Amino acid sequence: MKESSSSIMKKNITKLLLGTISEKEIMELQDWLEDPNNQKILEAYVRDYHDLNLATLKNNLDEAYSKVNNRIDDKTKPIKRLFPDWMKYAAAVIVLMALGLIYQQGFFSTEEQYVLVPKEDTITLELNNGIVQSIDVSGNKEYRDREGNVVYVQNQGLIRYSKVTENEVLVYNTLLVPNGKTFQVELSDGTRVQLNAGSSLKYPVNFLEEGPRKVFLTGNAYFDVTKNTANPFVVNVDELDVKVLGTEFNISAYEEDENIDVVLVEGAVNMAGKNQSQDLVELVPGQKGSFDPKSKDVLVEEVDTSLYTSWRQGSLVYRELTFNKILKKLERHYNIEIVNNNVELGEEVFNARFDRMEIEEVLGYFKDIHDIDFTVENNKVTIN
Repeated sequence: MKESSSSIMKKNITKLLLGTISEKEIMELQDWLEDPNNQKILEAYVRDYHDLNLATLKNNLDEAYSKVNNRIDDKTKPIKRLFPDWMKYAAAVIVLMALGLIYQQGFFSTEEQYVLVPKEDTITLELNNGIVQSIDVSGNKEYRDREGNVVYVQNQGLIRYSKVTENEVLVYNTLLVPNGKTFQVELSDGTRVQLNAGSSLKYPVNFLEEGPRKVFLTGNAYFDVTKNTANPFVVNVDELDVKVLGTEFNISAYEEDENIDVVLVEGAVNMAGKNQSQDLVELVPGQKGSFDPKSKDVLVEEVDTSLYTSWRQGSLVYRELTFNKILKKLERHYNIEIVNNNVELGEEVFNARFDRMEIEEVLGYFKDIHDIDFTVENNKVTIN
């Protein structure tokens, strides 16, 4: 199938922002942007997939915006210096291309190399009796109980449980995924859970015949729940219970996050905080429910679900996060240590997306685009 011009130009936009675009591609992109409809495509694409902060595009930024603004048939909001709107960013990119500044100013640096050696921590499985087993993601394993029944089978990055007994009491296992790793588990009812870095899931080895199928999550996970009307599936995260019958959804509840976010991809879920007077909040596909642990309220909004589930394909997407929070998430994803000595920078808000990029590329991006100075020593990055 022939690739559309829009798809090709989106790739060129990405190359432009990452400094890998050729002179021929710049000319093609510039011609494509003569169409006002394509300018809007640029604006939306940059907004959703790339860094929107313009703190480093200082030179003649307001003049650049005024020159191009007349070519874009849309009304814009007042511009803030450190947090400009998306249209201003698109305009600045267009002007940069038109003037050829992407090359003349040496906007991107490829000379320096940053070598990090991330730690290799082990995924572990804690059994009900307290025994902790290490999981080798490169191997296969079969675990049996005392009667010789197969409890679970591990096939590299997936553990699959089997229903071997009719338990009268719940017996729990806890899967702990360290920083820098992801892992999948298929529960005894067929529900599959993909755990992100720095997360854990406590779950019954076998669910009871009656009652809810309840598991306990910390961190971030994607659930593909097997439907069972008689036994609803419940995910507990601190004071929040997420109840489903059969559906796909993402839950994010890291320590640095202000809210617990539930993003629904398919099906339906109910969100309910403990000891709250608010009625159950039901989500429909394409919605995000944000639970505030302080107020116990749930805020619902329409979202692009792919932005919240992209971590499953190795992408990192940050939306309106302070630099310090982004650094925390980078530490977790790459299993490195980052020390930020720039207090003012730490509170600045950024938006960014990195698709399957090595940590060296991410650091180079922040250095080239945002003029952030840092040093690297073994597994530690220091920002000054």
